[in-house]
This record gives sequence, structure tokens and C-alpha cells, in this order.
Amino acid sequence: MTSIDYIVIALYFIFILALGPVYKTFSKTSSDYFRGGGTMLWWMVGSSAFVMNFSAWSFVGGASRAYETGTYFLVLYGANVAALIVSYFFVAARIRNMRIITAVEGVAKRFGKGNEQFFAWLPLPFFLLMGSVGLYVIATFMAAVFQMPTSVLIPIIGVTVTFMALSGGSWSVIASDFVQLLTVVVITIIMAFLALGHPKVGGVSGLLEKMPEHHLDWSLFAQPWVIAFFCITLIVNQTININSLQQGAARYVFVKNGRDAKKAVIVQIVGFVLITPFWMIPAIAATILHPDLGLEYPHLNNPSEAAYVAVALTVLPKGLMGLLVCGIFAATMSTMDSGLNRAAGIMVRNVYLPLINPQAGEDRQLLVGKFLTGLFGVVMIAVALFFSTLKSMPIFNLILLVAATVGLPSAVPLFYGIFVKRTPAWGAWSTSLVGIAFGLALNIALDEAALQRFFGTEQGLSSIELADLKLSIVTASLFILCTAWYFMATVFAREPTSEEKTRVDAFFEDMKRPVDHDVEHGPNSECDDRQLKVIGNICLIYGIAIGLFAVIPNSAAGHASFLFCGGTIAGIGLFIHWIRHRKQTDSNEGPSEG
Repeated sequence: MTSIDYIVIALYFIFILALGPVYKTFSKTSSDYFRGGGTMLWWMVGSSAFVMNFSAWSFVGGASRAYETGTYFLVLYGANVAALIVSYFFVAARIRNMRIITAVEGVAKRFGKGNEQFFAWLPLPFFLLMGSVGLYVIATFMAAVFQMPTSVLIPIIGVTVTFMALSGGSWSVIASDFVQLLTVVVITIIMAFLALGHPKVGGVSGLLEKMPEHHLDWSLFAQPWVIAFFCITLIVNQTININSLQQGAARYVFVKNGRDAKKAVIVQIVGFVLITPFWMIPAIAATILHPDLGLEYPHLNNPSEAAYVAVALTVLPKGLMGLLVCGIFAATMSTMDSGLNRAAGIMVRNVYLPLINPQAGEDRQLLVGKFLTGLFGVVMIAVALFFSTLKSMPIFNLILLVAATVGLPSAVPLFYGIFVKRTPAWGAWSTSLVGIAFGLALNIALDEAALQRFFGTEQGLSSIELADLKLSIVTASLFILCTAWYFMATVFAREPTSEEKTRVDAFFEDMKRPVDHDVEHGPNSECDDRQLKVIGNICLIYGIAIGLFAVIPNSAAGHASFLFCGGTIAGIGLFIHWIRHRKQTDSNEGPSEG
């Protein structure tokens, strides 16, 4: 790392911290603070949703997996695309039509007040846990870059993210996610080309020739039946989680209507299809440039998690390493600040407002929301510090196991509840409790010895097979059990009271009734013009600032890289301003007479 890298990082942090105050005036109500008033531009929301999935974990835990297994890692992003296709056709528009501020308000409409409290408290540890994992991930990456302890980096990064989420609410979260996506995309593309251009790699043909054989032939590290079982259960897990009311699909309450919600899904699908191949190249190239990461990074719990940073330090020109750090930090922030914003929103709208202070006005709700955001930020930092003390759990398996053991049982009833009308209220909370209890017990019972005993051959199961098999068994078992329990509740449901029937009928009727944004939100909602102006200016300023680094003494690749990064982001800013100008022109001209 050079002094230029540190200057790039410092300027990026200043830029990110400034977004909170810039968007502070956008939040006049709790709806504004927690979901952008339901008026956000679809491409900003779609970008935020994508970058939440394409977080720094992709550059650390994901890169480790790609380093070890090559193209096998594509099954995860393939599962995400499959889940998003379900979102597009069946879920996204339904979620927006619910006319809710937080996902738990949708739970209350569908399953009643008891489930509102159950699902308000149940996901709180999950949101904070995933945010803490994200914080630990980016600290792990930066520890490899700066050769500093994660225990020092975690508080610094955590305070930065908490401040931004606290000051600007959902507006600054979504806007920063969009700008950060641009940073991630350009640096990922640059990394791919520079890695391929390294003499030891020798382009695409050289990469394919020199990469480990098992990167293309998966059967060399796992039996076909284990791979097939893993792929099927991963698709099930991602589909349920991404499309449940609580976990994944709640992001669509930010946009104006169901049509825009479906457009936001398309942004995510395009992102996975176009960006994933570029992202994988450096991680696979690391097997050629750095075949023994254990010797290079002995201080890391899992040295293969430094695959991306090792390649970056090898191929990036002066100043670009700092930009990569910014891009990876940007990707992680979306998971952390969105988790903080969602957790605070649920606590205010679904706990504080109905149970503690039903008369709380908008100012009081905003104040409590900001206090809780700060409090949850402190908790997130503390949990991430605990993760830094663990010695054996790889990040990839940690995230997927948590999602399967805790996330899946809570997501199943909130997925089926969008489609199945008859299930009683007790079917939702009981499905989650039974599933979580069973999942925890199953994780304890399924140790390596048990898996080897039941499924091992004479050669025994490899570490990859053991991890994938355990995750697959947990996922499949929980899905079958939770599905059976949920529909059992439907079979044994008593006749609903008139109040319950009215509530549930209204819930399903709302999902069928498209949102008329102009009528339902009125003239006081945030207009497109203001959003386009602010985000366009942000992209212009950020892009020009990056482009100016092209004048510093550097290699030809360094000059070209900074010009590409800065020019791309500034060019998108100009394009946004052009869209704004066109909208203004069309609005001034009005409908033509015919």
C-alpha cells in the first residue's frame, strides 16, 4: 500500500460520511426514514438489493470458496438468480401492494398482533448477526491489507457505518448503496483484466490451462450426489429466504408500485449475470499467482480468505489498492447499514408504537429510531469482535449455516403466508419455533464423525463434502419439517372469527390491488426530480474526484484504471442528469393535443 492508496481511502470515508447529512432533509416522517416514503427510484432500490447480496463476503469468504473449488461457487449465484425469477413473477409486486412500512406490519395484517410481536423480536438477532458477520468480513479483509488486528479495525468501521445509517436513514443507505455498486463494478472489472494480463496467468486461455483441474471437474473434490443434493437444497433455501415477507422481499416496500418492484428485481438478475464472471477471475487466478496462501497469511484463521487481496497486491497499480478497499468496504456497508435500518424500523413501528407509546408523533418516532440505530450499531460491533476470536469456522459456512438454521424456519411461514389463505395465526409462530429448535438440535447431532459414519466411503468424505452435506441435510430437513407443520396447521385450523376473516381477506385483496402512487402518496411525496438531482451530483463529484488521481505519477495501467473508474461513475452522473432534464422537458410540454 502506498501513500496514494491511503489518500484514496481517506477521501472515500469523507465522502461516505457526508451522505448522511446530505440526505438528512429527506426524512420528515418515519416512513421516509425507514423506507424512503415508498417513493424511491426503482434502479436505486434494485442496486441496493443487489449489493446487499454481493457484499464483501464475496471478496473474502466467497473468494475463499472460489479459490478452493473454482466454478463450483457459481451454484450460489445461480440459486440467487433462480430465487429472483420467483420474485419477479410471484412476489415483488405483491409485497409492494401490501402498503406497509416495515415487513412486520405485513405480518400483522396477515397473521395478527401476536405474530407481529413474535416476528418483530425473532429476526432482530438475525439482522444484527448478519450485520456483525459483514463487519467481521470487511475487518478480516482489511486486516490482510493493512496487516492490522481485526479487533482494531472492527470498531473503526462499525462506528463509520452506524453514523451514516443513523444520520440519513434509508435515503442515505439506498443512495450510498447505488454509488458503492458503481465502485464495486468498476474495480471488479479492472481486477479481472489486470489478473488476466499478468504474465504468469496469460489471459483467458492461460487461466483455463493453468487453473487446478478440479475447478472445472467438480467430481474431483465431491461426489456427484453430494453436489446435486447441495445445489437443490441451496436453491430451495435461497428461494424461500429471498422471497419471504420478512427476510428478502421486504426491500420492495421502498419503490412506488408493483411495476417498479419488478424492475428492481431485473436490476439484481442483470447484476448477478454480468458481474459474477468478472468477480471470479481474480479468485481463480490466485491459485496460479499465490498457490500457498497459508505461508503468506499465517495470521488469518482461514488464509484462503485472503485470495482476492493477494492478487490485488500483485497486479494493481499504485493507488488502485486503495480503490479496491473502498469498493469492498462499499459492498459490505449495504449489509450492515440496511440491517441497522430494518432492525430499528421494526422496533419503532412494531414494538414501541403499538406497545409503549401509541400516541408517538413522527418526531418522536424518528428520535427513537435514531437512538436504536446507534444502540444496535454498538451491539453489532461487540458481536463482530466476538467472531474475531473464533479460530475454526470459515465465513462461507458460517453465513450459510445461520441462514439455514435460523433464517429458513422463520422464512417458511412468511413465504407460504403470501399465497396460502387458510392457515391460522398459530401456524406461523409455531412453524418457526419447531423449525429453529429442530435445526439447532440437528446441527449439534451432525458432527463430522456422524456424517462420516453414515455417508462416508473407504476414502472418507472430504472437508468440502462434509460442509456441503451438513448444510444440505439441515436445509432439506428444515424445509420438509416446516412445510409439513405449516400445512398441518392449515388442515387443523378452526373456523376463523369474523375479525380474523376480515383482516386476512383485506390482506389478500391489497396484494391484488395495484398501488396508485399519485393518489395514495399525494403531492408531498419525494419527487423524482429531487432524487435524480442529488444522486446525479453525488456520482459526478465522486467520479471526478477519482478521475483526478489519473494525473499522479503511475504506470500506464494505473492512469487508464483511474480514468476508467472516474469516467464511468461521472458519466453515469451525467446520464442521470440527462434523464432528469428529459423528465423536466416532458413535464413542461405536457400532453399533446390530438
